[in-house]
Amino acid sequence: MRKLALLVLLLLLVASTVPTIHAQQNLYVHVTDAEGRPRGNVEVRVVREGFSRIFITNSTGHAVFMDLASGTYAVEAVVRDVVVARKVIEFPRESTAELVLAVSPVRVAVLDTKGKAVQGITVRLKDSGGRINLSGTTDDLGSVSFADVPYSSLEGIGNYTAEAFVDSVSVAKSQFSVPTQAPVNLSAKLVNLNITVTNMEGKKVPQVDVTIRSGNFSRSLAGEGGSVSFQNIPSSELLPTRSYTVEVTRKVLTTPITVYKENRSVPHDMALDLVASLGTLKLRVLDEDGKPVQGISVMISHGLIANFTVLETGEDGSITLSNAPFSTPPSSVGDYTLMLFRGRSYIGRLVTKVTSAFVEETFTMKLSRALFTVMDYGGRPLAGVTLKAKDAVSGAEYEGITKSDGSAELRVLPGPYEVTFNYMGRTVRSSLINLGEGAIEMRLSSVNYPVTVSVVDSLGAPIAGLRLQASFEGKSVFDGVVEKEGIRLTLPYPGELAVSVSMDGSLLQKRIFSLSGPEELRIRISDKINVGGVLVDAASIAQALTIVAFVASLLGLSYVLFGWRRGARKGA
Repeated sequence: MRKLALLVLLLLLVASTVPTIHAQQNLYVHVTDAEGRPRGNVEVRVVREGFSRIFITNSTGHAVFMDLASGTYAVEAVVRDVVVARKVIEFPRESTAELVLAVSPVRVAVLDTKGKAVQGITVRLKDSGGRINLSGTTDDLGSVSFADVPYSSLEGIGNYTAEAFVDSVSVAKSQFSVPTQAPVNLSAKLVNLNITVTNMEGKKVPQVDVTIRSGNFSRSLAGEGGSVSFQNIPSSELLPTRSYTVEVTRKVLTTPITVYKENRSVPHDMALDLVASLGTLKLRVLDEDGKPVQGISVMISHGLIANFTVLETGEDGSITLSNAPFSTPPSSVGDYTLMLFRGRSYIGRLVTKVTSAFVEETFTMKLSRALFTVMDYGGRPLAGVTLKAKDAVSGAEYEGITKSDGSAELRVLPGPYEVTFNYMGRTVRSSLINLGEGAIEMRLSSVNYPVTVSVVDSLGAPIAGLRLQASFEGKSVFDGVVEKEGIRLTLPYPGELAVSVSMDGSLLQKRIFSLSGPEELRIRISDKINVGGVLVDAASIAQALTIVAFVASLLGLSYVLFGWRRGARKGA
């Protein structure tokens, strides 16, 4: 009886454990697309109340959920956060599930109004439920493809809208449902705008920057040769303002200056010729006789930029500033100021405006009075000096001669001149001088300048009593006895001074000096020595000194010998 009870209890225990072991099994899910191709990397989840588990399909489209408890599960595939496939199973009676994704590729093509594909257009794809929001850019074929777009029939999806944008401007829109076999074609209201910029004389303007804008839309292009082409821009019909603001600028130095600004409607392909507010400014520079003046530097400024260019007058005495922005709107650069210089000399200024295609101004240069006062080395007025001024710019020459008070006046155009001073038929000075109104004092250090001549012996000691003869440019200027302090001469201009020194009719030294200003000359008699006022040959003195030295050496030797003999006697 006891054995029977134990057997029954054992059977009940086994019966209670069998269902638990068999309830923990695996669920196999296979995911394919509508064409039956396995889909890897798809999120699959099994769900029931209070329970959810996720698995990502492998390359063969399989997902495995291990050790699931028995029960009813919803098996779902999720793409783009949308449930695109769903199946309810009784597990473990159903241990496999096949899911077919309700997704499809969508290709959108953007064409212009002429049916030509448009590259680089942004396309946005949205569903009516607001759950899908995709974007892409058209390729060189004008199309963009979107993969795995959930079907419109799915809950909360509905129809789709494909919309093309250029910047923030919508240029085309179309509604459709997924799946769709044919590409979604968008016909965009895009136009091309070709712009040529000319000045007031009808000539193309190089180096322009053209900008078109409307609201948040803006495009800019640089036109090296005065022309630009805007491709695939929204038609004016799509713009809130129904027109574009077209602005043309030119850079002067680093400052952009507006030369054209106007609103223009561009409903279709157009070519615009824009006439910019640019004129030509010409300045003619004449002397008092009405002749053109070449080589005048003209520094130009206006109200926006100072000293932005410098031009130089040519043989016709004129400078031309092309493509000058108007003084009035849209440029609004204000007055033009032209400052004239010859070399470093300021001539004058002229102020004008540019308000038309061609503006011409004339500036008449007046001759300046250049007043010279010429003096010699000692500061005394010097008459008879010929002044020759050669214009360093034009080469023109002007001439004048100083009066008794050393003054001379030249009527010249202001500027740099090579001025040469000639005295007594010789050029005594040449200088580059900026001439204009004003007085110029010129001291000629090479006219009437002092020269001192002294005579010294071989040791540099002064010698007096010798005869000195001096001639300048072949004319005698001194013949007499020279004292210790020498002689002082005043020479009229640069030249050669010949000096001879003699004693008792014998020539001791002769020298020729080339002089151009004050000098202190020393003539050395190298073979004589002044001894008590008497000149002695240096060779004789040297010989006497040699004899004295020899005698002194003999006396010294004798003294040594005598001392030695005395010492020897005492020792004996």
